Amino acid sequence: MSANTTLKPREFVIALSSCAVGGFVGCLLRALFTGWEHLPAPSRTVFWPHEIPWVLLAINFVGVLFATRLLRGPLRHRDPNDRTRVLIITGFFGGFTSYSGLFVDLAAIWHVSPSGCVFVALGAILSGVLGAWLGLMRHAR
Repeated sequence: MSANTTLKPREFVIALSSCAVGGFVGCLLRALFTGWEHLPAPSRTVFWPHEIPWVLLAINFVGVLFATRLLRGPLRHRDPNDRTRVLIITGFFGGFTSYSGLFVDLAAIWHVSPSGCVFVALGAILSGVLGAWLGLMRHAR
């Protein structure tokens, strides 16, 4: 499969629209799971494990797992600019997972416990690697 790296203007608008729609749905779903009010509150005294964004860590794990499975399965031989692939992988899973949101939460933990922050960051990275590995294992056989 050779990737189509040059898109005609109409194809570009369709790819951009697909990505935007997928991203909107993914972000909306993540917001429903994590809650709109999830913001760090640095003015109160907290024990750093209470600040761990468990739901966001789970969302990122599930997102990596399913994106990997789709990329190794049904979307494997599709062009990277394929409308379905852009909608689901780039758009939906790009909006659903939030490593940038995770780093905001890590900053809140850092102010309470730098070592706790490093522990959570390493756990987040390892859980992403585990999710990708599990996604690959299904198709390794």
